[in-house]
Amino acid sequence: MSKTIINGLDIFYQEFGGGKDTLLLLHGWGQSHSFWKDVIDRLSTKYHIYTLDLPGFGLSQEPPTAWSLYEYAEFIHKFITNLQITNPIFIGHSFGGRISSIYASKYPIKKLVLYSNGGLPQKSLKTKFNKYIVVNIGKHIFPNFLYKSHSRIFKPKNYQNKIILTKDRSRRMLDIYTQPSPNLKQELEKITAPTLIISGKKDYIVSPQMGRQLHEVVKQSRLIEVPIATHFAHIESPDIFYSELEKFLQEE
Repeated sequence: MSKTIINGLDIFYQEFGGGKDTLLLLHGWGQSHSFWKDVIDRLSTKYHIYTLDLPGFGLSQEPPTAWSLYEYAEFIHKFITNLQITNPIFIGHSFGGRISSIYASKYPIKKLVLYSNGGLPQKSLKTKFNKYIVVNIGKHIFPNFLYKSHSRIFKPKNYQNKIILTKDRSRRMLDIYTQPSPNLKQELEKITAPTLIISGKKDYIVSPQMGRQLHEVVKQSRLIEVPIATHFAHIESPDIFYSELEKFLQEE
């Protein structure tokens, strides 16, 4: 377990394995490095793996302002530069996948895995009501409760998510959460790295239709729909998830 300072922020990260190819794992909203435990256990004998807590999540310090996805992508570029990581393969889950999409549209990477990923507009009145009304009001009254609640919503049930709670930190992260979601179509169209899109057919957070739309937009992409998975296919349907992932990673 290690810490580094990026943009003046204390950042928690981990490094595993020593294979020829390097994987950079970016977790989703409200999650932490703990999300990737099963993936690391499975792949660290074959790959050099980095995982980190994005700013404001897990054990990493929160951003000084309400960062956009684009600022998170630039932060990742500095993280990669500081640690001298070359030609990485990105595996981004949900929020981390959107950051990965932006990064891959601007900087060269070897491959890209978009896992339960958004990036194009979704028409969900329930989601918009929760995000823009309930959370915007609640973050001023009970921010710690809301931030902790969302960290539970966006994680699998069978692992302990690491989370630091203070009112200022929680409000900052909820400010980030309630920002309007950008349409990343232009960024997605610029991606040239071979891309694997993994989507759960029963995903209740990101519509399965999103994976199909991403597949239409991202060049050189392959879509895998996991029949019984929701937002967490590597835990809910590991046989399919790892079979397709490892096949993709091993392709020249």
